[in-house]
Amino acid sequence: MTGATSHTKKDYQTLQELETVLSRLTETLSDLEQIITDVAIVDFHIHSRWRVYPQDVTAAPLLAAAGAANTFGGWVEIIPLNIVAFPFHVIGFCICQVSATTDYFIQLGYNTVNADPGANMEMGERRFRIATTPIAKQSELLEIYSQGVPANSRVMGRLKTASGAADTANVNVVLTRHIEVDREVPMWPAFPW
Repeated sequence: MTGATSHTKKDYQTLQELETVLSRLTETLSDLEQIITDVAIVDFHIHSRWRVYPQDVTAAPLLAAAGAANTFGGWVEIIPLNIVAFPFHVIGFCICQVSATTDYFIQLGYNTVNADPGANMEMGERRFRIATTPIAKQSELLEIYSQGVPANSRVMGRLKTASGAADTANVNVVLTRHIEVDREVPMWPAFPW
């Protein structure tokens, strides 16, 4: 302790300990501020606005199953590239019309380029049964919990059914803005986990 004339060695150690405590307190306050921000983001997700795509009510994309039971048909575009200018996630979809009474399985995916979804770009999926046609309640939202999707991404869907026929379903998707939290859990590197 050179140059210190008015403090004893014990006083100097106490000051160092106090400096350490203050530094830790500053870190804790910073962490608490981030927690408050993250809670606000969660609140935003609960109370945020939804948007339906496509916006044209006469244009619900037609997903088609392959002509064999439990086999996906091709990917079909639901939202084109460069339409949603912010990160988002799909919270569900609505079935507008179906071709048959059977078990349906829809999977949604995305890509940041004009191509089908690639590895680990599946956003979520949902299985359901249609017991009567025409559908009695077309406005029901079938929820999914999708991952965050980059801004301007293309959203696509595909379908498989239990019937073994090339069944079809017209769908629209419902999305909301995605805001990352400070300590977001990273996506597992292989779908579906």
